Amino acid sequence: MKESSTQNLILQYVYGELDAERELEVRNILESTPEALRYYHELKDIKRHLDSIIEEPNPTSVAIIAEHSHDSHTEAV
Repeated sequence: MKESSTQNLILQYVYGELDAERELEVRNILESTPEALRYYHELKDIKRHLDSIIEEPNPTSVAIIAEHSHDSHTEAV
């Protein structure tokens, strides 16, 4: 599995972005290509990890953005 188009298809499959016909194509690739299946499992693990990370912006950053937004709105009026 050296084609980036195959990797892109698998990535889209992991994120549920394919129509039924393309999903079937990816399933066939995964069944017939061990390297593609390994790549799929790696992506699933990475996605699972990323989905588990809950990040919130720093309160100082939010305050700076809000202040800048307020200043920009005040100048425009």
